[in-house]
Amino acid sequence: MPSLGEDASRVRVRRVTQEETFLLAALHLQALRRHGVSAPDHVQRMGAAWHERADDFPAWVAECEEDHVGMALCRLPVLPHLGTGSPELVALEPLGSGVAPEAVALALVRTVVTWGGREGFRAVDVAPWVQLPAAVLDAARADVLGQRRVSLPTRP
Repeated sequence: MPSLGEDASRVRVRRVTQEETFLLAALHLQALRRHGVSAPDHVQRMGAAWHERADDFPAWVAECEEDHVGMALCRLPVLPHLGTGSPELVALEPLGSGVAPEAVALALVRTVVTWGGREGFRAVDVAPWVQLPAAVLDAARADVLGQRRVSLPTRP
């Protein structure tokens, strides 16, 4: 039986180009549907929004044997000295079949981390709503930090 790393090596991850706006949006729609969310006009809305801000939200697609099997999306820090100064992984979704979801997640995480290092960042933060399997966190040598999350209501 192959290891997680061996399975992950079967997955090819590449940056999404602006010409592939609707591919990214369609993959994200697949993820939403898998989580039970109905979003009829999501592909058009997300595609248009991401196309406009693609430089601030680098994205990747995972492929295995010519199938799209996952996607990842980061948010870059836009102002210096605010927050951690690190990009934030805001979406990571293994999709499709033919390869284990953990392997797809690991391939995407490795690619995003490598990109972050090449871009000069010390780390890539993971948004609180992004769930990564423990095996992926271990393989990526992640620092799991307890964080306080506060929400300020806009209505009484």
